[in-house]
Amino acid sequence: MELKKSSSPFFIVSAITSGLIFLFGVWWLYLIFKLSDRLSSLNVTEDLNIGSLIKWEGTTFLVLILVLVVSHTLLFIRDQRKNRSITAFFAGLTHELKTPLASIKLQSEVIKDEVDGIDNQRLEKLTNRLIEDTIRLENQMDKILQLSRLERGGNLNFVDVDITHFIANIVKSDYSSKLNVELEDGAEEVSVSADEFALSIIFKNLLENTISHTNSKDVSITITTLEDKAIITYQDKGTFNGEINKLGNLFYKHESTKGSGIGLYLSRKLISRMHGSLDITKENGLIFKISLPLSKAEEENE
Repeated sequence: MELKKSSSPFFIVSAITSGLIFLFGVWWLYLIFKLSDRLSSLNVTEDLNIGSLIKWEGTTFLVLILVLVVSHTLLFIRDQRKNRSITAFFAGLTHELKTPLASIKLQSEVIKDEVDGIDNQRLEKLTNRLIEDTIRLENQMDKILQLSRLERGGNLNFVDVDITHFIANIVKSDYSSKLNVELEDGAEEVSVSADEFALSIIFKNLLENTISHTNSKDVSITITTLEDKAIITYQDKGTFNGEINKLGNLFYKHESTKGSGIGLYLSRKLISRMHGSLDITKENGLIFKISLPLSKAEEENE
C-alpha cells in the first residue's frame, strides 16, 4: 500500500543502487581476471605479482559490495516488519477503543435526555460538549481504522450509493446545527459505485475541517455528472493561507493545532481506491472537487 511505499524510499533506492554497483563490480572483476590472465601469459612481472594483486583487490571489492547489498536488504526487511507491527498494534488498539467509546456516546445521549427535563443551561452545555467530543473522537478512530485497513491491503466493499441522499443524511444526523449546508444536485438521482464507510469518512472529514479550521459556517455542495463520472464539488467560505499543494500530504496541518493531519491524506487515498480523483483549488474559500465513477445502472440510464 501507499504507506509502505513511502515509508522506505531510502532502502529501495539504496538496494537498486547497490544492485547496479554489484553488477558493475562483477563485470569489472571479470575484465580484471581476463587482464591478469593475459598479463601472466605475457610474463609481465615485477617485484610483485601484478595479476595476483589485481585479483585480490577485485575479489575484496566484490565482497564489500556483497556485504553492502545484504545489509541493505536486511534493513529493508526489518523496516517492513516494524511497519507491519506498528500498524497491527494501532489497528488493534483502535478497535478495542471503539467499543467503550460507543458506550460512552450512548450513555451521554441518555444523560442528555434526562437533562432536557431540567432547567440547567450549564449542565445542558456540558452534556452537548461531551457528545460532540465523543463523536469527534469516534470519527478519528474511524480514520485510523480505515488507514490501517488500507495499509494492510484491505478491500473496499463497492455498492451503488445515491450520493445526494447519502450526503444529506450525514449533514442531517451530525452537522445540521453546526453548519449551513446548501446541497444542490443537477439531476434527480445520482448513483455512484463506492464504499459507504469510505464515503462517510471522506465527507465527515470535509465537514469537520470546515468546523475546525474556518470561521465561516457556510458550505455549498453541488452534484453533477460528466460522462461516466459523478462530480461532487464541496466549497466552504473560509480562508486558507497555507500551501495548497501540500493539502492531502500525510500529517500536514499548516499552522493548526487541531486534527491529526491524516484526514485529507486518507480521503485522497480512499477516493483513488474507488477509481476517482480529488482536486483542491482556492477561490473565495477552498474548493474540493471529487470525481467518482457512476454505478452501472446509472451509466445505462445515461
